[in-house]
Amino acid sequence: MSCIEPSARLRTPVGTALEADVGASQSRGRDMMARLGRLTAREVDVLVRLVAGKSSKAIASDLGISFKTVECHRARVMEKLGCSGLFELGRAWEAAVWSSGHKVPR
Repeated sequence: MSCIEPSARLRTPVGTALEADVGASQSRGRDMMARLGRLTAREVDVLVRLVAGKSSKAIASDLGISFKTVECHRARVMEKLGCSGLFELGRAWEAAVWSSGHKVPR
């Protein structure tokens, strides 16, 4: 079995693809950080609880607001971040957190 030098390994098609993917991930993360900057403080409160897996009812109880108000904030968060569902919202959140160098809250 031959040993490939690390620098040569990165020049393979797989290495090139991985480098491109890392660059795209960093770009997505920076873009998402910019989008997060457009959220109001209350929308951020709702977002943090959504990505933590809380239901809208639980968020309403935590924040002392109505369920309908949470749903309104949730819709605005999804619109501002360009997400169509909770899975996509979670991925966007992780991209933003990863690009900022912080750990994702659990």
